[in-house]
Amino acid sequence: MSRSTLPFAAAALLSCLAVPALAQERVSARYEILIGGLQVGIAGFEGRVSHDSYQASVSLRLSGVSRVIASGRGSAMASGRILAGRAVPANYTLTLNTTQQNDAIRMAMAGGSVRSHSAEPDRPAAADEVPVTATHRQGVLDPLSAGLFFVPGTGPTVVAEACAKTFPVFDGRQRYDLSFSFARTENLKVPGYDGPAVVCNARYRPIAGHRPAVTAPMEANRDMQIWLAPVAGTRALVPARIAIRTPVGMAEIQPTRLELGGPTTTASTSR
Repeated sequence: MSRSTLPFAAAALLSCLAVPALAQERVSARYEILIGGLQVGIAGFEGRVSHDSYQASVSLRLSGVSRVIASGRGSAMASGRILAGRAVPANYTLTLNTTQQNDAIRMAMAGGSVRSHSAEPDRPAAADEVPVTATHRQGVLDPLSAGLFFVPGTGPTVVAEACAKTFPVFDGRQRYDLSFSFARTENLKVPGYDGPAVVCNARYRPIAGHRPAVTAPMEANRDMQIWLAPVAGTRALVPARIAIRTPVGMAEIQPTRLELGGPTTTASTSR
């Protein structure tokens, strides 16, 4: 995957992990990552959540077949509390080692603000880089916690309202917004889950820590969508599938198994 697509794609993938619930639930999923229909990686996540807190972890393995698609491994973990129908992060870590990028990020957060963080290796700012200020680290989510979509009320959760979100994200290096709008609803059938999903259009808007000439293609990208599936017994939905147009073809994160709380709904086994 090209460098210009990495910020959104990484955020979108990692955001699949943090899963809310009103009672403690185990949530588990496996994914394959495709570029132009060719598998270039696999990913998985595990999460446990109580009525007021969440913990989640993700693992990622990429096996690029050319210089424009990365090879390597990554992992991330996040934890925090659930207050007033939204995630309030406490800790976030990311380790990414690929042929295109190496990162080790640690953040401690409280009340929506970053209290301390480290990002290695140290990278001198480019001349055209938009600087990150203290203000950019306030009122933000980490990329994992940005995967919590809540629908208020008591009615159905697979509705257009689920998409009406803008998440302010700080990933340890960049501050950006991920915004979503309703596209359609459709049925999603995968081992472990067979039911409705709401499809949202997605947009990436860089705020700080970026080089405008590098992020411009992703900011202009109108061909990005995310499928949200409901977590059993909750008012929450989580990303189940992601599709992003890239310069080398459509990048897709496709589930091969989803277990989103409650009993499984199919007898099939994962690949």
